[in-house]
Amino acid sequence: MATLDWLILAIYCIGILVFALYFQARASKNVESFFIADRDLPWWVIGFADVAGYTGGGQGFVMVLFLSGFAGLWLMAWVSWVIWMPLVAIIWAPMWRRLGVVTTGEFIERRYAGRRAAVYRNMYAVYACAVWGITSIAYGAAWMAATASPVLGWKPMSVILVFGAFTILYSLMAGLFAVAYNDVLQFFILIGGNLVFGILLVSKAGGISHVLAQVSALRGAGFLAPLPSGTSLTSVTLLALCIQGLFFAGSPFAGEGWTAQRFMAARNERHAILGQMANGVLALVVRLIPFIVIALAAAALYPLKSVPVPAALWGELVKTYAPPGLFGLLLVSSLAGYMAAISSIGNWAASYVVNDVYKRSMRPRATEKEFVLASRIVTGVLLAVAFLWGGLIRPDQLDKWILFINSALIVFSLPLAWLKWFWWRTNAVGDMVGVIGGFPAGYLVWFGSDSILPTGLRAALNRATGWDWNGIVPAFSNLDRFPFWVGFAILFAAGWVAIIAATLLTRPEPMEVLEKFYRSARPVGLWGPVRRSLAARGEEPQRTRLSKDLSASAWGIVFYFSLCVTLFSVMGGKYIPAGGAFIVAVITGILFARKAMNRLVVNIS
Repeated sequence: MATLDWLILAIYCIGILVFALYFQARASKNVESFFIADRDLPWWVIGFADVAGYTGGGQGFVMVLFLSGFAGLWLMAWVSWVIWMPLVAIIWAPMWRRLGVVTTGEFIERRYAGRRAAVYRNMYAVYACAVWGITSIAYGAAWMAATASPVLGWKPMSVILVFGAFTILYSLMAGLFAVAYNDVLQFFILIGGNLVFGILLVSKAGGISHVLAQVSALRGAGFLAPLPSGTSLTSVTLLALCIQGLFFAGSPFAGEGWTAQRFMAARNERHAILGQMANGVLALVVRLIPFIVIALAAAALYPLKSVPVPAALWGELVKTYAPPGLFGLLLVSSLAGYMAAISSIGNWAASYVVNDVYKRSMRPRATEKEFVLASRIVTGVLLAVAFLWGGLIRPDQLDKWILFINSALIVFSLPLAWLKWFWWRTNAVGDMVGVIGGFPAGYLVWFGSDSILPTGLRAALNRATGWDWNGIVPAFSNLDRFPFWVGFAILFAAGWVAIIAATLLTRPEPMEVLEKFYRSARPVGLWGPVRRSLAARGEEPQRTRLSKDLSASAWGIVFYFSLCVTLFSVMGGKYIPAGGAFIVAVITGILFARKAMNRLVVNIS
């Protein structure tokens, strides 16, 4: 690295600390200020903070596009995301904001009752932090190491130790205030730096016309097809992805988790909805633009088989083509993306331990000063643990981890997205089975039994029993052998069976608890017994507007889908389909915005 590159890196680090120092006093008042920013985040910060939390350094998009074209993106997440994003904006975001909770774990004692709910809330908090939180941070840290280490010439663990420590520092100083506002700055750095680099790469590859012609010649016309297609995207797989999208509101990486944390931190219900609507445009379209440009240039410059570790492709491109100055900016952009994602997840995961375990069960009478101190300690410890795990993840396994994080990890639990909000009979036991079973079931199905049973143990069992213990459960992440929908169907069906069986075999929640939850959250769906009970007490339950909500969501789905097709068509040089898709996007976008605003006016009045 040149002196100019080191200077750019130093300026970035100082700027991030200045942000954290600015918000430190506000974040130190109490748990709500540290974890949900005093419920004072405006919609535009929510939109940028959410997309920064999803994006990381963006090198995963470069890898997926380089390997599979636009079909890889549709398979990775885009089919599901164009569905869940408007559904969450219209239906789930307002319910989360109305509840007035600090964490999604706190939801448990609003929705369920008694000692089992209290015990489950503690279990959920530890599980969410240890499984969802640490797993996601470790995955982000592994990507940070895989991309930054070849650029810096450092060992991957050195990258994690140095920049992980810096992420911990500013996360501890100012909580969600620093995380959210830093996310905005980091997102602009990430997109700007990579866009400049993408334009440079296209120039090196002979210009955009030559790039598109070369890519089509080397990879085939299907590589640039803007609509969901490809050998991995069969009709059954597309159906599975659509179903996943309908339930993704229950994912810790989508409608729950740090996304829901932003809804809870919103100034009001209006800011929660608008923030999620903005997040949809940023996440599905805006953040992809520079990485599509980079991936197309890379596909024109490098034959597929010449790249042994696709996860390291971005770093190799930077080392080869970025001049001094841009080299430093790209390093900063990569680190900014990962630090934004990691700090977002770390703040969210720590909130469970502090709010749902320490404050709820261990030290309920402690001072706010002690709770804030505990928040900082827990945030630091869990980030440190996750960084160490991330250093152990092999770069050649990151393609499997992409689908595991986005799909397999939460598929077993997805039915809860509907059941706990839309069916009064769902109880704490059914919820517990769905959540706790998600990680072990997902890991077993996605990575196979060989990843759990060591080679030596399998050999010993083979000798002792005379049976073959190898590959008892195959790794369904091997998409060359199994279509995506096979692993999805196994996990999704098993989740429904386990959750409903556990619910029906145990007692329902007390009616008074359900009535209180219904009054505050105003959920839609199968709540007839609760509404009748309220009516018998002389209360008139507020009428839900499910048909209007579904209509607004449907327009949103078409809007986001059309935007994606427009982007992919333009980037693939298919300008006539791009024009048609853009016209559809404009019309449906206006209808989506109008119906969402009408909904807000009705609710406020």
